[in-house]
Amino acid sequence: MVNYGIKNCCKLAFYKKSTGALAAYFPFGNSLSINITGDSVEALANGSTIITWQANRKAQATLKSQTISPKLLTIVLGATNTTLANGTMVQFESGKIGSSSPTYTLTKTPSIGTLSVFLTEADGATVISELTAIESNPDATQYSISGKVITVNATNASKNILCIYAKDGTDIDKITISANQFSEAYKIVGLGVVRGVDGVDRLQEVNISSATAQSNVDFTYSSESPSSFSFTFDLAADPVTQELISFKSL
Repeated sequence: MVNYGIKNCCKLAFYKKSTGALAAYFPFGNSLSINITGDSVEALANGSTIITWQANRKAQATLKSQTISPKLLTIVLGATNTTLANGTMVQFESGKIGSSSPTYTLTKTPSIGTLSVFLTEADGATVISELTAIESNPDATQYSISGKVITVNATNASKNILCIYAKDGTDIDKITISANQFSEAYKIVGLGVVRGVDGVDRLQEVNISSATAQSNVDFTYSSESPSSFSFTFDLAADPVTQELISFKSL
């Protein structure tokens, strides 16, 4: 194999150590960093080191990405991923009540008992007061609803409104993080590309025998820039071969 530089990161497959089954395929890793450490033991003679031993080699792998998937989240968080046949999702909706008719039409039909209605300043966020629900003929402090249409008193015509409610949904993907559940061990197989000094691109396979995600993870929801995810795995050696990591190149 010629000398080479690493051209791009791995596509990754995660296999459960407990069953050997594929748990997730993740082709969007921006970088995969591997850190290896070991203990050093020294023998001294007359105050000088004359023999050193290396032992207890350990390793960590860090995956960085700007994309994420539910299956990868379950791996790195020790979470459970379920699909709810029926459930609700919160909705935030703001706008202006009609001037000629004191009504406001929601985008979705609220789930029963979930709607809260507020009058706001022009910014749609500063709450002035909350309106209470009534079946019909609302006064200035009340509202009524039929389907998606909210009706208020005529004195509230042209005012700004904020509605918080839940809508019914089906096949909702739910990830649950429990306080007493942690990530299990996975075998990771990655495939990346290296470029040799001869200018030829070659595939390189990375095999990690056993990886367990660390419990500390940060998530940032940002409108300023794409969110970046960084996950660190503690690596363990194969109990038979003592292999931590191996690399195969074409």
